[in-house]
Formats: sequence, C-alpha cells, structure tokens
Amino acid sequence: MNELFKKYTKDFYSSGDLNEDINQFFTQNGDLRTLKHTLEVAAEAKHIAELYAIDPAKVIKASLLHDISNVIPISTMLDVAKELSIEILDEEHKYDRSVHQKLSKYMAQDIFGITDYEILNAIESHTTHKANASMTDKILFVSDKISWKLPGDHPYLQEMRIKVNELEIDKAILIYLNNIWDQRDKLKLVHPWLIKAREELMENVSRGH
Repeated sequence: MNELFKKYTKDFYSSGDLNEDINQFFTQNGDLRTLKHTLEVAAEAKHIAELYAIDPAKVIKASLLHDISNVIPISTMLDVAKELSIEILDEEHKYDRSVHQKLSKYMAQDIFGITDYEILNAIESHTTHKANASMTDKILFVSDKISWKLPGDHPYLQEMRIKVNELEIDKAILIYLNNIWDQRDKLKLVHPWLIKAREELMENVSRGH
C-alpha cells in the first residue's frame, strides 16, 4: 500500500466482505456522510442493474468504492494525485476535487485490491462520464446522480429517473450532461470527458440508438 494512504488505513483490516470493509473504512475516517451516500448509490445501482437484467455485482462494487477518496481533504487532492503520478488534465487544475474520481480509482486498486478494469473505469468516470462508456459506467453515473439528496427542486433528476425506468439510460445521462452544459458559464470546470460524452450521446440519441 502506498505510504500516502497509511493515515487513512491505520486501523483498517480487510474482512473479505467489501460492504463491511467500506463501512469500516468510512467510519474509522469519520466520514459517515459519504458512507450514507455510498450505500444509497449501491442500492440504486443494484435496482437499476436488475431493471436492465444485468448482473449487479460489478456495479455494486464500483458504487461502494466510487467516493473513497472523500477521506482526503479537498485542498490536498491535486497534490496527492501528483505524488501518485496520476495523469492530471490542464482543466482539472482549475478545481481540486475534479481529480477525486481518479483518486478513488487508485485507492480501489491500492487499498481494496480491485483489478477488474470495468469496475475501475466506472469509478474513474463516475462524476464526468465519458465516451464509449460501458453499462457499468452508465449505471454508476446515473445512480450517483439520482441518489443525491439536494435541497430545493431539481426536476432534471426526476426526468432522469423517468428515462431510467423507461429503459432509456442514455437519455437519462444526456439530461444530466445537458444540465451541466447549460450552466457552463457559471462553473469552475466543464470536464473534457463530459464534453466528449455529451457529443457522443447527442449523436447516438439523434440516430435513435
């Protein structure tokens, strides 16, 4: 295990049960808020996978691990990513937390021993999405978004859920990406992966794919 993570794992031991390990990890690091969100995302992902007649095992694992880097202070995320030699895009320097999805992927490998690239790739793009996405990528992305308990009215989240239930997950994703794109002038960063994913989905949806 990388030395940078020792402070977050000093009392951690692997039980062999990922659900139990995630509970232990976040509890020991005093991050019960992320733990609650994580379990809600995993439950949502399981529901969506079953709705689409897909084995939920991989997306549940990805869900449990997608935000493990939240234990790292946001102000140090970019520095930690640099020390780990994680590739950082120019745009990601504008917003420290933009690398948290890449940090979570690294920690999933390093701390939890995940080697399945489908799981790791879903973790790595769960905030921004990406082009050429797998179904695991898509389900984690959507589950993460519609599980949020945001204050106020956010009709686009309900619209996403409707499309998911209609088995039109690409349209659900596009609703979210369009919402981000419409706010691009107000945001610190619109990630280039998101831009490419949106362009691809618009083309696919227009073609009826």
